[in-house]
Amino acid sequence: MKPAKAKLTSGPVSSAILSMMAPMVIGLIVIITNSLVDAYFVSQLGSAPLAAVSYAFPVSFIVGAIAMGLGTGTASLASRLFGAGNQEKVRQVATHSMLLGLIAGLCVVIFGLLTLEEVFSLLGADEQTMPFVKDYMEIYYWGGIFLVIPMIGNAVLRAGGDAKTPSVLMASTAVINAVLDPILIFGWFGFPALGIKGAALAGVLANVVFLIASLSILIFRENLIQFRKNTVAAILHSWNQILHVGLPAIASNLIAPMSTALVTSLISSFGQSAVAAFGLASRLEAFIIIIFMALGGAIAPFVGQNFGAQKFDRLKQGFVFCVAFSFIYALFCIGFFILSVDTLLGFFTTDPEVIKTAKIQLLYCPWGYGFLGLAVIANGSFNAVGKPMPAMTISIGRTLLVYVPLAYWLASSMGIRGVFIAQVLANLLAGIVGFIWYQNVFKQLRLDHQTI
Repeated sequence: MKPAKAKLTSGPVSSAILSMMAPMVIGLIVIITNSLVDAYFVSQLGSAPLAAVSYAFPVSFIVGAIAMGLGTGTASLASRLFGAGNQEKVRQVATHSMLLGLIAGLCVVIFGLLTLEEVFSLLGADEQTMPFVKDYMEIYYWGGIFLVIPMIGNAVLRAGGDAKTPSVLMASTAVINAVLDPILIFGWFGFPALGIKGAALAGVLANVVFLIASLSILIFRENLIQFRKNTVAAILHSWNQILHVGLPAIASNLIAPMSTALVTSLISSFGQSAVAAFGLASRLEAFIIIIFMALGGAIAPFVGQNFGAQKFDRLKQGFVFCVAFSFIYALFCIGFFILSVDTLLGFFTTDPEVIKTAKIQLLYCPWGYGFLGLAVIANGSFNAVGKPMPAMTISIGRTLLVYVPLAYWLASSMGIRGVFIAQVLANLLAGIVGFIWYQNVFKQLRLDHQTI
């Protein structure tokens, strides 16, 4: 049996964190690019099928939020156990989290299929698009089972300090999906042309491969799944620990699309050109903010392992490095957009109104990136040590309690630029609160350790 190794508790702090970040960045870029490819192929079927897939976005985000939340809870617990060298407990938690993922996936399928027509009617699907929605979602929902489990598996691997394997798995899944899309949608190479059903089936089949590959690695390479000693009491204990962090993480993940929907509704009051500009600039920002997503993904296992190993000096060094990295990267983003915003937007549109609004967003919002990084670092650290409530409070406070109300207030007096100023101020406040809260929590954790 292979011993559990805490790979992030020794060596240079910067190397440990960057080695986790790099594969995540590559994987996220491939996934985002794949979503654009997917939309392109479906768009060839017409506007109604494309609209049907668009209606699926909120649902897919909810499924993703559940998977990532359970993964966050699992990674928090597993990384601390890796740091403490508790091999048997790591295997137990990994196994029980897989079972929890299976149940969550089944619940998504059952609830989704039973409420399909009602949910998408509420979302706005009409008589023209509803048949396409049904064709797509009746297949798509089954992919929930095959997505949640390997996402949790990836979280276990990252908790052990392996970011490369999860990123390769996710990128490979995205590539398989992109290859299968035209084959199943248009009937290439002798396959039947399934239309929008083919798009859904491509995603499900790619997730099946994702599941098989993830389980194979966990079982045969890492020896992290055990098929014995799984008593009901032990399973419920693991679930309680996982959900202690996982449920607040799910709530935090679900708040983001809600806030985006409210802000989009506000921006629509400035006209369709403003909505188009917001969509374009947000997509460009998504590629920039990937770095902060990867930073948050890297800091969690780093903090979890070193906290489990009681290496508080490394925690301090890691925090200082991440803060410096965030602000240096933010300054780079500010300079990049100042120098290239006109050329960059010119590649995508020639509409002067769209360019004008998108330019405001891309010149204003980066001033808050460094503080967004601070909030991400703090939230990842809180979750890693099993204290999810500060992370949830900062996430909900930043988006729903500060950004949205402030955007509506400033927009009434400053126009659309007020929306982007509100985003900067929300990130600024979240970063400062996260920084102060982090210092207080980790000071107390260190004191508690010294008194033991």
